[in-house]
Amino acid sequence: METFTHSGVTSRLLGAAACASLLVAGCVGDIGGNPGSSSSSSSGAGANPTGGGTSSSGGGDAVCNPRLERRVVLLADLQFMNAIRDLLGDEAIEAEQAPDARTKPFAKKGLVVGTSLVHTRLARAAYAAESISGRFEQVTGCAPDGDDACAKTFLTKFAQRAFRRPMDQTELDNLWSVYALGKETSYERGVSLALEALIASPSFSYRTELGGEADGDVVKLAAHEVASELSFFLTDSLPDAELAAAADSGALNDPEELTRQAERLLQKPETRSTLNTTLIAAWGLSNLFGTVKDPGLFPEYTPALQASMFHETELLLDDLLWSRGADVSALLTTRETFVNRVLAEVYGVEHTGASPEEFTKVELPAEERAGILTQPGLLSALSRTDNTSVVARGLFVRGAMLCLGKIPSPPEALSDAIKELLEADMTERERADARAANGTCAGCHAQFDAFGLLLENYDPVGRYRDTLDGEPIDARVNLGNIAEVAGSYASAVEFAEAVAQNDGFAACITRHLLTYGTDDEELSTRDCQVERVIEALPEGQRTLSNVVKAIVTSPALTERAREE
Repeated sequence: METFTHSGVTSRLLGAAACASLLVAGCVGDIGGNPGSSSSSSSGAGANPTGGGTSSSGGGDAVCNPRLERRVVLLADLQFMNAIRDLLGDEAIEAEQAPDARTKPFAKKGLVVGTSLVHTRLARAAYAAESISGRFEQVTGCAPDGDDACAKTFLTKFAQRAFRRPMDQTELDNLWSVYALGKETSYERGVSLALEALIASPSFSYRTELGGEADGDVVKLAAHEVASELSFFLTDSLPDAELAAAADSGALNDPEELTRQAERLLQKPETRSTLNTTLIAAWGLSNLFGTVKDPGLFPEYTPALQASMFHETELLLDDLLWSRGADVSALLTTRETFVNRVLAEVYGVEHTGASPEEFTKVELPAEERAGILTQPGLLSALSRTDNTSVVARGLFVRGAMLCLGKIPSPPEALSDAIKELLEADMTERERADARAANGTCAGCHAQFDAFGLLLENYDPVGRYRDTLDGEPIDARVNLGNIAEVAGSYASAVEFAEAVAQNDGFAACITRHLLTYGTDDEELSTRDCQVERVIEALPEGQRTLSNVVKAIVTSPALTERAREE
């Protein structure tokens, strides 16, 4: 298990090495000292799946064992910063460090517990603690020259909320030692130093999935662990007061109470927004803000247009999935969307808003557009600076949209040939044909190039086109070699409508949400954890709300495997 080092924490505490290290040592013991806590394979993003013990449900009573062992899970940067903000307000975060949910990463693969991350989080803990200066009484409820009783009352409540669980007496004693040392300078400094130690602690940066005694090979997570997992899944932050109280009372151990809490949280706009951005992150739309286009070819592709494209998707998800409670497949078939003036120009439709910035709902041409697959933002993010990309778009459809499985990267030996092909004066279909004729390339590209060819009617900024360089665009493909979506399709619209008729897209959304909630990045739509969520959905009601509630009460969230 990776943890924050004692010396790293104490070096930030103004020379308070002895007392501060006591507090941190206590927190480390709670996380890693439990017999059966995860081993060193539990890197920053949490332990890898066990790779065994999971069987496809296939319906009926087949056993569906936990994929994940007991472990500790590092909070993502967005979650870490959101937790600080919810505890101490916006003032506790430097303006340039303020979390932006629009660009949150979907996976934690790049989040490594090393010196850089440790120093960054220690610095943010110090800034947050120092931010109470000038608003001490507002934050703590204690007078600037208050007494120990008031400070301890505040710090006890703060610590329990920060750690998402009750504190034991040893931890509290260590905390009072840190407070007492800081108080030698001033009363306010005593509280501030204790806050810094709490936020710098591993028990703040990590959440546990250790549970209690194993029942055979299965361990049920404790109520506070479930509350923490649920809250960071649905809100990217700490449990609110009602969810924490349900954990404190033990009521959260009851599946009915867990469902009730999920339903309550799903009524909150911030929860719905978090789930929307989780899906957007899974689709990679946040990459839109890092893309550039040749200004000579696409002068209209400005940061303002990028922001408009992203907001279009936010508005559509909110309207379809929450305001209307539509089946998730509607994301693939709807002809309605939201545009401001610059986005209306990309679509070639009229903008009727009172101002150029106002987004209004419009109906798009049925033969040109079908849901998120044909949105300009996604198509732009999946294009090169001067051209479309059959490869990038095809990999998106196969992976992020349908969850059909990863394709290995091309051999390094082909890098020169790939570069030469990209620079050749060819259409994207001609490039795809060249790859199909190459025995080394054909096997992999046959699994995704056709998906990208379906989208050739959309230029690098997502505008619809019938011709390219004066020649008609042929977007027809045959997917007979891809069993899940086998068939011939004349357009992306026809393909999207066909995909919407089965459970593949809903299963992929379920897989994305389960992956985000559990940090199980190896999860497949064919694993029983996903299949049983789909099976649990009411007939004909594959709404996002129902998907989330089925996930929340599934063993995939509440159970872990005992270590071998």
